Amino acid sequence: MGGGGMTIPPGERRELRSVVRAQFKVLRAEVEQRRAELFAAAERQLMERYRDEDKQMDDLNWRIRQITDQASNEIEDLVRGLGDALEGGRWMSYRRLSVPKFTRRSEDRKQLHAALISGIDAQVKTAGLRLERQEADLLRQLAMEGLQSDEAQAFLSRIPTVGELVPSERLREIEAAFDQQKGGAA
Repeated sequence: MGGGGMTIPPGERRELRSVVRAQFKVLRAEVEQRRAELFAAAERQLMERYRDEDKQMDDLNWRIRQITDQASNEIEDLVRGLGDALEGGRWMSYRRLSVPKFTRRSEDRKQLHAALISGIDAQVKTAGLRLERQEADLLRQLAMEGLQSDEAQAFLSRIPTVGELVPSERLREIEAAFDQQKGGAA
């Protein structure tokens, strides 16, 4: 028959299920909000860490722009000065010098960025799984309270566990196969 202890009336169970689902929906949204906050903090951390390097690149690009602007102006002055001598002749077209722009994205920076992002994703996935587990446990407890028949209890007991779905022996087999491949490649 039903589980021991205090029995919650069916109307209250329905209401509690509704409250549990709504609360966990909010919790999931808060986890996503936290994810966005962590991403923003990681980006600020990277900017701070590489501020000096970025300043060097900005200064270099500013100085290059000055040099190319000055050279372009001097070339234009030279051509204007030859205007009388070139009277009646064909003019060559002239475009201002293009300005190269340098960027420096170190491999260390890329790796740190990837590590921060994957770490945040892992935390969010762990939190999401924990929420799913807690919600399922609470809803299961509410359902178990209302189950009267042995058949209904037996039906719920047929839900597989993680250990049944992914047995630890299979994990050891995968690890052994990986170790053999790694050993054979060395």
